[in-house]
Amino acid sequence: MNMKNKIISGPILQGRILFLFILFTITSSCEKFVTVDQLADNLLAEQVFENDASANAAINGIYKNMRQYLPVVFLQRNSMLSDEVVPYSNSAGSTYYTNNLQPSDGTLPWANFYSFIYSSNNAIEKLSASKRISESKKSKYIAEAKFLRAFNYFYLINLFGDVPLVLTTDLKTNNTISRSPVSQIYEQIVTDLSDAIPSLEDDYAFAGSERIRATKLVAKAFLARVYLFTKEYSKSEQLCNEVVNSGAYTLLSTPTGIHNKNNSEAILQFGNNPTETNGTAVSGFLYTSTPVYRLTTFLLNAFEANDLRKTTWIQTKTFAGQSVSIPFKLTIRTANPPEYHTLIRLAEIYLIRAELKALRDDYQGCIDDINLIRSKHGGLTIPLPKPTTQSAALGIVLHERQVELFVESCHRWMDLKRTGKMDEVMLAEKPTTWKSTAALYPVPLSEIQRNTNLTQNPGYQ
Repeated sequence: MNMKNKIISGPILQGRILFLFILFTITSSCEKFVTVDQLADNLLAEQVFENDASANAAINGIYKNMRQYLPVVFLQRNSMLSDEVVPYSNSAGSTYYTNNLQPSDGTLPWANFYSFIYSSNNAIEKLSASKRISESKKSKYIAEAKFLRAFNYFYLINLFGDVPLVLTTDLKTNNTISRSPVSQIYEQIVTDLSDAIPSLEDDYAFAGSERIRATKLVAKAFLARVYLFTKEYSKSEQLCNEVVNSGAYTLLSTPTGIHNKNNSEAILQFGNNPTETNGTAVSGFLYTSTPVYRLTTFLLNAFEANDLRKTTWIQTKTFAGQSVSIPFKLTIRTANPPEYHTLIRLAEIYLIRAELKALRDDYQGCIDDINLIRSKHGGLTIPLPKPTTQSAALGIVLHERQVELFVESCHRWMDLKRTGKMDEVMLAEKPTTWKSTAALYPVPLSEIQRNTNLTQNPGYQ
């Protein structure tokens, strides 16, 4: 059956649209033009991956599509779900702030994550079958696709819980697959990252020295995060040490410029081309008239006195006679900004390592890593004393993660869940609206209607 006569829906449709876009944008690199009529049932003809330039463009296209969508999920919506951001008016995402998401909500990111995963699967399949790309190049692009698949599955399970494990582009299989346990998805994430690391590039030279594509150290840093979540603590600490001791990254000496593109602390960022802006990432934070969001009083009160992170990463303005504080980590939304949205940075690796040291009762090592970040980014010259109990040490780490990583990459939301603090914190912050089942997003109703093997998360109808 010709593809143009088929009706395809859901994440599969979005995945197809994304790759058709890539196809038409890279034809100048391909040996011949590929029309829609030439595309087979498995989505894209092999011509898309027939040379290095077209394969590189296809992989880069996945990053670009992620960049165009994920910042609004990470910075705004998930920050409202947790205890970081409050909508200034009821019209600005109030269902997120009240943790009252509904299965019919069109902003749920399920289909978007699966579009990126589907694109990664397609790249892996087509590259594996390609006869025109050298084995060395092929292995590097496949490794990047596996990294991207792992990255998106990590967020899927931390937002939705059990999800379908889709590893192919087979439409019949993907339209009927049921949800797999989180533990199984984590196994695949670890497998993908472990497979990817040996074949990824050693540095960012292949990306024009910009920190916008996965390298060996990028994958190791992300795998260190994954191992923290799966409680593979010794493996996580080993990877943290490798990243810290590599010398490839250094903590900024001040909090200024934490999102500057290619800064010394950045491990992975979303890159813009000269005509693109950070508008999606900072929309609603950098207001010129009426505010859209503000930081919670709880977060504002979490900072120590004289912490430069509060005065640098938070901007306070007076609106209608009222003081309004907004996140100010990304500060520019014009075209070709000097800032990139940062996904992984060195401070997180130090914080992971501090937590792991606390878990094995190395309280001095834990507080040394914490004090390093406090002095560099917070300008806090008086070091914290060594904690005397594991509970105290872990409390310090969680607090430091709160003030260091706020409104970044869903860190706070996921930290509260994995540390068992979700109900305690959210009931204090949102006593009239919080319910424990809101710790997971609802599965979109449209996906359940399309695939009868999918089930809904508890607490949703």
